[in-house]
Amino acid sequence: MGEGKQLTKWLGRLQGTATFVYIAALCVGVALFVIAFIPGSPVALALPTELLSGLDRIGGVVPGVVVDPLGKVVFEVTDPTLAQRMLYLATVLPGLLLAAEVARRLSELLRSARDTDPFTTRTVRELILVAKITAFGGLGVWAVGNVAMWLLSATMLSSGARVDPEQSPLGWLAVGFIFAAFAQLISRGVAMRAELDTVI
Repeated sequence: MGEGKQLTKWLGRLQGTATFVYIAALCVGVALFVIAFIPGSPVALALPTELLSGLDRIGGVVPGVVVDPLGKVVFEVTDPTLAQRMLYLATVLPGLLLAAEVARRLSELLRSARDTDPFTTRTVRELILVAKITAFGGLGVWAVGNVAMWLLSATMLSSGARVDPEQSPLGWLAVGFIFAAFAQLISRGVAMRAELDTVI
């Protein structure tokens, strides 16, 4: 009985955390969306130093200290156009929306598990769905973000060059794999319970 109450308590805490992440990500996303339509709102992007010139004339450092030729320098557009603001928004908003959706689904799943039984086929199906949303959605976020960054950099560099994608979707894929692994563990538990019920 005590273990059941302890599990219910932990499920409640996890649900509260997931709900907080969902609300926070959604609020930040809405705020960024609104700000993007305000003229003069900040647009910043890290540009590769190999595409820049005049870095040897930067002051404020002691002799022998130079800019990393393979690094990046963050630049901000002083008067960005609407197109630039939308491109900048596309580099951050999709990830926030995906995080919010995953957190929302996890919150609902945890609430259902706390109120009823966490070891059910429904839990397995929902976890697999969350895993797919995380993995495939993460690939979409990665693609959209990199295309937006690629286009935005072309509007900031006088040469019109575009920065190569450097972000990786591996983080999203790893989280999706973890959700899928948990789904398989619960599925195995459900199957074992069914086998025990037939024996008893």
